[in-house]
Amino acid sequence: MALPLEDLRAQVLRFLTGELKVPGADLHPDAPLVTTGLLDSVALVRLAAFLERRLGIHIPDRDITVEHFESIRCIEAYVERRRGG
Repeated sequence: MALPLEDLRAQVLRFLTGELKVPGADLHPDAPLVTTGLLDSVALVRLAAFLERRLGIHIPDRDITVEHFESIRCIEAYVERRRGG
């Protein structure tokens, strides 16, 4: 069964604030993560690895881009596409 969108959002938020130390006040679904410097390339790889482990999906290196990971909403949309949703 696919993880509901709300649960995915909560898990991504917990990972960003807990593991990557992104200030929670800076996070909302459309907050830019990469272009504002909240996430760097290393953080993007860590986030992708977390999503792969947690959701059982494969994220090709070529997909770890600003387009797919710029905001929580972008991440949600990307995950749904990877899961075939």
